[in-house]
Amino acid sequence: MLKKILFLALAISLTNCLVLNPAGASLDREKGSEAASRITDAAIQTDLINSVVLTGRGSISIFSLIAPDIAKIESDKYYIKSDVDACVNEIKGFKGYLLGSLITNIISCQDISSDGFITGEPFPVF
Repeated sequence: MLKKILFLALAISLTNCLVLNPAGASLDREKGSEAASRITDAAIQTDLINSVVLTGRGSISIFSLIAPDIAKIESDKYYIKSDVDACVNEIKGFKGYLLGSLITNIISCQDISSDGFITGEPFPVF
């Protein structure tokens, strides 16, 4: 009986990531649409602050609106939340205000990889 309980607990813990990550139920994962929204908000905020400081009036660039596309975020996939947080913090941080949201996005947000059922990390992409 104890062996069955231990086997069941081990099986649940091993398949937990395979079931919960694609469903978006894991705590350290974030849906692509949410990640895209956060990256867009950070880019718009950075552009607004930069434009007010430099010209005295608020404006945003088209690159702020397509920031998730530049970061290669797909809305139907899941991403590691800490990677998305690091990208957003870079865009909102000193580097974002110094270089602008576009260049910071290109430099800091290109290493965000999707986390999926079979083709996500660490499995190869087919």
